[in-house]
Formats: sequence, C-alpha cells, structure tokens
Amino acid sequence: MIEFLLQLSTWQIIRVAGLAAFLLLTLGMALGISYSFWWKSAKRSVYRVHSFLTIAGTAIGLLHGATTVIDTYSPYSWRDLLIPFSAAHAPILSGLGTLCGYGMLIVILTTDLRNKLKRPLWLLFHLLSYPIYATAFVHGFFLGTDSELPIIRMLYALSALLILGLTAVRATKRSAGAKKRPSGGNAAKPVAIHEI
Repeated sequence: MIEFLLQLSTWQIIRVAGLAAFLLLTLGMALGISYSFWWKSAKRSVYRVHSFLTIAGTAIGLLHGATTVIDTYSPYSWRDLLIPFSAAHAPILSGLGTLCGYGMLIVILTTDLRNKLKRPLWLLFHLLSYPIYATAFVHGFFLGTDSELPIIRMLYALSALLILGLTAVRATKRSAGAKKRPSGGNAAKPVAIHEI
C-alpha cells in the first residue's frame, strides 16, 4: 500500500485526498444530522462513527492542502496555504479551502471541549458545520479539476441532496415535536448533548 502511495504523483494525491475528505465530511455530517433518528441503543455507535468520519475527513483535508506545497505543477507556498485568499492561483476558491480547514479544526476542538462550554456556545460552533460544508462544496466543485466528469458532478449533487434532505427531515421532526409539547408551566424536555 505504501509503495502504491509513493508512486502516485502529488497531483493525484491532491485530487484523491480532496474528494476523499469531502466524502468523509459529507457522511460524517449526515450521521450528525440524523443522530436523533436512531434508536437509543444505536446512538453511541452512530456518534462514534460520526466522530471518526469527521476527524478522518478533516485530517485528509489537511493532507490535501499540505500536499499543494510540495506539488511541482502548481505549487502553493505555506503563506498561500495558511492565509485565506492570498494564493496566486484562484485566490477566492483556494481561500475557501483554507477556511474549511480552520473551520473544521474549530468544530472538532469545541466538540472536544463541549463539557467545558455552555451548550448554546457549543451548539453555535457545531452549527458552523453547515457553512463549512457549503464552502467545501464550492471549493471542490469549482476548483477541482475532476469536477468536469459526470460522475464527480453526480457525487457533488447527491452529497448536497443528502445534506439538504436530512436537514429538512430534521427540521420537520423538530418542529412537529415542538408542537406536541404542552405549553404553560411544563419545562421543555432537555436535549442530550449530542442532539443538535
């Protein structure tokens, strides 16, 4: 396996890592959105897979960005990589990729610190996943060289439909649940830390 990876060009690693990161983050986000749909007995496993996918997607996304520094075809400097919108090549789209990396690191860090943060603050950081996803979508779709391929366009379209669909179902389920709750002096049912 390592020998195979060493034979890949940096350009291939950048492309494969970018697509893999996007897919892993999409699946991780889908599990996070659908967390409340699962049976109570399965929630712990779903949460673990959700965490693994988002952390792995972030790590591969960081590899995707770091590999651009050693690429000989279209090299980026560390400055281009670390300072959003400073790259000579496609500064806006490249900067969006940098912002995705920073955003995912913030989401992961604040999730690790969720027991030390007040729930509304943690939730605010966790909901950054939506604009981060949208930013990653735009970055990959418009900057990715494989986006001209029908299969890759379909992958992006299915990814967006999955996230939008699950979000709509979640919002509908949440608003239906809010309507069922009695009003008045009864306190609202507390939400578990993992139910966003």
